[in-house]
Amino acid sequence: MYTIDEAFEILSKNKLTSHKETVRNWVRKGVIQAEPLESRKKGYRISEDSLEQFIKERMPEGWEMYPESVKEEVRDVIKNEEEAPYHVEVDVEAIKERAREEMWYELLDKFVFEDYFVLKKSEVKAAVEHMRYSKEFEAEVWERCSKHTWGHATPRVPYLLDYFMFEGERVPFNKDFGGRDEQIIHALIEKIRIDKVKGRNK
Repeated sequence: MYTIDEAFEILSKNKLTSHKETVRNWVRKGVIQAEPLESRKKGYRISEDSLEQFIKERMPEGWEMYPESVKEEVRDVIKNEEEAPYHVEVDVEAIKERAREEMWYELLDKFVFEDYFVLKKSEVKAAVEHMRYSKEFEAEVWERCSKHTWGHATPRVPYLLDYFMFEGERVPFNKDFGGRDEQIIHALIEKIRIDKVKGRNK
């Protein structure tokens, strides 16, 4: 049985999330099957089978639950070794970027993402001004943002593993900025600027 912390370690190794709170949300919503302790405040216990099933359902074809070097009975030995408590491993470097991208889209199609980032007009305006773009461009940015509501009253983008979805495209966070909010806003503005340059206005 795994704790939330242990499950997070495994899921982060498999590149399924980078935030522990996401694991808690998945458990609370029943996306990951878990048993509460005496009270929910004291946490949950997640069975090995439940966690492996969750991972298998979200891995693209060709991913392995164990490294290739681990065979048959040796796998059970690794499970019990203190120096390797997390036996679910993936050689991420061996997976092509295309496979990672397909998995990312598949997760979002199943509404398995970390959270929504709500787009606020004041924050978008401040970011456009910081980048010294025109008022006309600011209006264009907000017009495109305001259409991206995902069925909510306010515009937003879903994000997962340092990428967010905007107008059907997977956009990477802008790592030149420190906080997640700035990384998303500035990446979004730059995407719209490039679309404008290329004549791809929505």
